[in-house]
Amino acid sequence: MFRHLFKPFARVILFVSSVLLINACGGASSDHYSYKDAYLQFYNGSINGGTTIMSEVNGRNLDSATYGDATSVFTLESGILDLEFYRTNADQQKIKLETRNITLRDNEKLMMVLSGDYASPSIKEYRIKHEALKDHFRLFITSVVPDGASYDVYMSDEGTTFNTANFLGRVSSQGLTEVAYWDPVQVSDDFDEGKYVVYLTLPGDATPIFQSPAIDFMYDTEYMMVLRKTSGVIQGNVEIDLVINSSLVENYADAEATAQYRVYNSLNGLAEVSVLFDDNVNESITLHANSISEFHSANYGDYRLSASTREDPSTAFENRLVTLHQGTSKAIIIYQTTDGQLSSLAFTESTLPQVYEHEVEVVNLVPDFPAIDFYFVRKGQSIEIAQYRLIALDFAQTAKIILPSDDYELVAMYNNKEVLLDRTELLGLNEQANYIVTVEVNDTSPTGYKISLLH
Repeated sequence: MFRHLFKPFARVILFVSSVLLINACGGASSDHYSYKDAYLQFYNGSINGGTTIMSEVNGRNLDSATYGDATSVFTLESGILDLEFYRTNADQQKIKLETRNITLRDNEKLMMVLSGDYASPSIKEYRIKHEALKDHFRLFITSVVPDGASYDVYMSDEGTTFNTANFLGRVSSQGLTEVAYWDPVQVSDDFDEGKYVVYLTLPGDATPIFQSPAIDFMYDTEYMMVLRKTSGVIQGNVEIDLVINSSLVENYADAEATAQYRVYNSLNGLAEVSVLFDDNVNESITLHANSISEFHSANYGDYRLSASTREDPSTAFENRLVTLHQGTSKAIIIYQTTDGQLSSLAFTESTLPQVYEHEVEVVNLVPDFPAIDFYFVRKGQSIEIAQYRLIALDFAQTAKIILPSDDYELVAMYNNKEVLLDRTELLGLNEQANYIVTVEVNDTSPTGYKISLLH
């Protein structure tokens, strides 16, 4: 019989996780910890998948993970356990991926790793035995890169270059390898805690295709490094995830990866906006009202953003800071404040696969109303029973909501459903795209306001 399952490693901020890691994975208290239990964790590495739930068969849900994320670690007694993995659709029906009979053993973590095409995925079992560690860590490496490519992995101390990096091994898809520390004086293969830089090259090449920022391996525990490809709005880049005995997964992009951005002109009528990016790139974009630009590639870094209209130069703004990070994409919205001045807001777009579900960004651009309620209403529903909603979204603020792919009527309300700003016909949110929804002032709308669906 299994004991009552519990989650000793909650989704918490890092300093709390560090305390839990010390108690559960070795460290200052490891001499007093017997590792008498078995452990279970799940990592989602299916590049075109959705949120995946790990559950007991005919039992309760344990936890879920999106792409590039892991569940909490579950502490159980050794023995046999029947698991199932599934997603849910817009009707909250189970779409089963696989049922698996697993064996749990004392002093061992069983890591379940999902990879491959989500329509026919692979779930591998990797077993990591716990060891008592003090001021050291162990490093395991695997890959969920979908094309099966292999990579040579190097590692160096912080502050050194690739020329002094140490070869750790060649990593192929769906294999788990423990790599050894390179110090010939050290008797153990375990790594010294500290900051390191990770490099990837193609097999046999001497030129890195990936260089991480300095990674602080601060815990005396077992780290699993996962190589994967980016999804969502930027695709095809190699990144690495670090999975430890926590639901917190640290992600690292190539330190030299480019960024991208796109701009939306939310102004009403004929207001054409010119947007200038200065400093690292001198690029000007001119957009008609209610139009969104293509994605523009740019080097990562800080930019000065300016915007103006020919109709009224007095409303312009200058020298607004926009930061573009490696391997990320930002959407920049140009709008008017309550006093008619131009302004901007920006948010980082989702990096999750936009296939079975969509991480939608909703923006309130109506200065007349301080807080708008937004409903995504499926066919045959009303706002009273709509499952997906955002309540009290302030002016010039954004919020994210995750929606299963489906058709939705979009409805914007104010003052506890007393004022209808706008509603759309049924719109399909089922393309592989990053969606943005805005509520804006519009002179041609019967209500004076309009919902726009952008992608």
